[in-house]
Amino acid sequence: MATVLRLLGAARVGALGLVAVRRPGVRPPLDVRQTCASMLAAVPAYGLLSYLAWDLSASGLPEEFADGLRFLMAASALAGVVLAALAVPVRRGGHVLWRAAQAGAVVALGVSLSALYTAARLADTPLLLAGTLAAVAAIVVNIALWSTEVRRWCGL
Repeated sequence: MATVLRLLGAARVGALGLVAVRRPGVRPPLDVRQTCASMLAAVPAYGLLSYLAWDLSASGLPEEFADGLRFLMAASALAGVVLAALAVPVRRGGHVLWRAAQAGAVVALGVSLSALYTAARLADTPLLLAGTLAAVAAIVVNIALWSTEVRRWCGL
């Protein structure tokens, strides 16, 4: 029993180290702060995308479209939550969570491309505009996460 508690304690300390401040008292560079702001600014675009997918799925479309719209609704909401949740660890300079933010941004780009494809199949202009907005936001976030200053701040 003591061994299990010791292992759980070590795992907790390791998990807390992922989000701990790496440079206490040092303000992050401007690029890092702008990257976090762009990650948080992408959240409303994915919220709008999720809302429009929900609205269309409840509008009486055939089942083949409704299932895809339900998936798009869940995926876009999840992409927005992931981008918002991983903005703070990027600002703190965590290497592992910065890599997770990069993966989340790539997945968010895939979700927005899926929304564009679905909007083209349904010929729905509001969904197309929301998908375009989400795609632009995801492209900006992906570029920002790979900037030189962010890479240097997060430990590369």
